[in-house]
Amino acid sequence: MSFDLKSWLESNTTVNTLVSFTGSADPDVVTRLVEETEQKVLNANPDNGKILKITIHVLVEALQNVYHHGDSDESGNPKMTCLTLSLEKTGIIFTIGNFIQSEKLQIVKDRIEQINALSKDELKTLGKLILSNHEFSEKGGGGLGLIDIARKTGTKIEYNFVPVNENLYFYILKITIV
Repeated sequence: MSFDLKSWLESNTTVNTLVSFTGSADPDVVTRLVEETEQKVLNANPDNGKILKITIHVLVEALQNVYHHGDSDESGNPKMTCLTLSLEKTGIIFTIGNFIQSEKLQIVKDRIEQINALSKDELKTLGKLILSNHEFSEKGGGGLGLIDIARKTGTKIEYNFVPVNENLYFYILKITIV
């Protein structure tokens, strides 16, 4: 079974897509994507600075998540990701995907389910608890980025895991910013 990043990107790109990217997320790419996103969101929604601020925050958190926790694809290409940012009637839809090893799958799924089950106040409390208990993974964070995304957007995080092979999945997050 082979997973094609470009095909995934094409299938998730619509006429309403403001930004799309596929490749490795290095610091230069992150800077370029932030600048491009800022410009496109401002052009599409010039009177709503709050939406712009949340969108940029989600973009940075999601890209940091890929950079710190993403795995190589089946060819060994490091930190590969795909993302789209679309302006829809329901708000801005941010979709990002990266590769993840199968042994991490249940941990990530459980964390997202936990986050989705909590209220905004409970998310704030959980974030403080993680910080005060120093509950971090070996790569840092302890899920703080996902908690922060849920708090800032006020929406549930949608996710999916597409099998690539028995050891590797393509991990997709879909975040709505209203």
